[in-house]
Amino acid sequence: MPIEGPIKELGLFELFQLISLAEKRGVLTISGEEILKSYVLYFDRGNLASIDFPERLKNEISKRGFLTKEEVIEVADSKFVDYLIENDIIPLSTFKTIFKQTAIDVLYSLFLIKNGHFSFREKDFEIPEYLNLNIKIENIILEAARRIDEISKMEEVLPNTDIVLEVSTDLIEKEQINLSPMDWKLLSLIDGNLTISALINKIGDKFAVMKSLYGMTMTGIITEKKIPLDDIIKEDKISVGKNTDKIKELTRLWNKGKYTEGLKELFKLKEMYPEDSRIPYNMGYFYLVEGRFKEAISEWNSFLVLSADEKRKKEIRETLDLVKGIHKKIVNWEVLIE
Repeated sequence: MPIEGPIKELGLFELFQLISLAEKRGVLTISGEEILKSYVLYFDRGNLASIDFPERLKNEISKRGFLTKEEVIEVADSKFVDYLIENDIIPLSTFKTIFKQTAIDVLYSLFLIKNGHFSFREKDFEIPEYLNLNIKIENIILEAARRIDEISKMEEVLPNTDIVLEVSTDLIEKEQINLSPMDWKLLSLIDGNLTISALINKIGDKFAVMKSLYGMTMTGIITEKKIPLDDIIKEDKISVGKNTDKIKELTRLWNKGKYTEGLKELFKLKEMYPEDSRIPYNMGYFYLVEGRFKEAISEWNSFLVLSADEKRKKEIRETLDLVKGIHKKIVNWEVLIE
C-alpha cells in the first residue's frame, strides 16, 4: 500500500525514519513548486540505495570540464549517465565520487522543503553498481538536522535570497584573513549585481553557499548592497529590453524547427538571468516538442514560482496537467501481448 501526502503533514524526517525502521524497499518521489522539480529516491532494506538528480549532475559534470554546457544539454536526462559511462567521458571511479558527493548535497537540500508532496511505493528496481549509494538513514537524519539548525541561524542574518551582496570596502584593511575555497569562489562571483539566489544557482549547494555568506557577512567581508530605487527601475528596464531581443530570436529557431539550437540559447540565458520567468516558460515548450517531458515539467514548475502573470500561470497549469497525464501513461505503458 503506497504512503503519500503533503510534506507539511508528514515531514521528511518522520517519513525517512518510517522507511528505515520498517526496512522498506521501494521508490520515494518528492515533488512540489518549492523545489521546482521532482526527485526520485530508491530505498533498499531501509537504506538509501540511490537518487535521481540529472539536472544537478549535468551541472556538476560541465562545471568540472568533462563536457561543455552545449554538449550536456544535447543529451536527454534519462540517458545522461549511460552516455557518460558508455563513451568513457569520465573515469568510473571519478564518476562514483562525484555522484555520491552531489547526491548527498541534493539529499540534504530536500529536508529544507516546507511545502511539497511525497509518494512512496514498495516495488522492486535495479540500480547499476556505479549508482549504488547504500547510505544509512540515521546518518542522513543526523546531518540534515544539524544543517537545518544552522540554516535557520543564517537566515536571521540573510533573511531572503533576493539580497544583492558586495565586497566590503574595508576588506583591504583586514590582515591575515583565513578564507575557505568556497569563500574565495563566492568572492570571485560577488560583483554587486548577483543576488544570493543567483549565487546558489551557480554553485548548486544552498547549504555551502549560505554557510560561507553567513560567515563572511558576520566578519564584515561582504555586506548587503544598498541600491537606489531609481537605479533598480532603470536597470530592470535595460535588462528586460536586452532579454526581450534575445528571446525574440527564439521565434526564428522555433519556426525553422531548430529546437536543440533554441535550447542551447535558452540555457545561456538561464545562466545569465536565472530569475527571468520567460526563460523557463519557453524552455518548457522547446523540451516538449523534443519529447523530453520531465525536463519540460521541471521548467514549467520553475516558471510557476518565478512568474507573477496569472494568465500565463493558468495556461501552464492546464498544460502541465495534460503533459503529466501523457507522461504517466508512457511510463506505465506495458507491451500489448494478447
